[in-house]
Amino acid sequence: MTKYDPQAAGARRFPRVISPDEIESMPRLRFAPGIDTAIFLSQERDDARHFRQGYCYQEPDHTPYHWDQANFDETHYCLKGRIRLKVEDAAGRVVHLEAGPGEHIYLPGGYKYTLEPSGEQTAFFWTSGPSPRYGLVELPEYSATLKSLRK
Repeated sequence: MTKYDPQAAGARRFPRVISPDEIESMPRLRFAPGIDTAIFLSQERDDARHFRQGYCYQEPDHTPYHWDQANFDETHYCLKGRIRLKVEDAAGRVVHLEAGPGEHIYLPGGYKYTLEPSGEQTAFFWTSGPSPRYGLVELPEYSATLKSLRK
């Protein structure tokens, strides 16, 4: 019988339940003051090939967080509070989206997004994909932390 090596390619690629306690124990990646995320499904930790998943946590008065989403799609499912999002297209047109508990926002690539404070403690579940095979290269320390959690 071969000894299990959690660092081997594909070693964590198997069906399993990810519990709320496991999600809550994940290291947090801070986006801006008052807003962070816990990535619980990733290429680094789980050998996920096509997407990432996590929870995002926002304080009522968090600093707005902006990103340009060029090459991936994303969804946000509101668990509690209110997601407030500013969306800008390539022509500079702006719309504002808001979602409450049980509502879902679709964020296709090719737009600029800003998470704005809603005045409420907020948590949402997000999925993004496709994920690049090389992982979170723009965040090498966080990527290394996720890799270290392979068991």
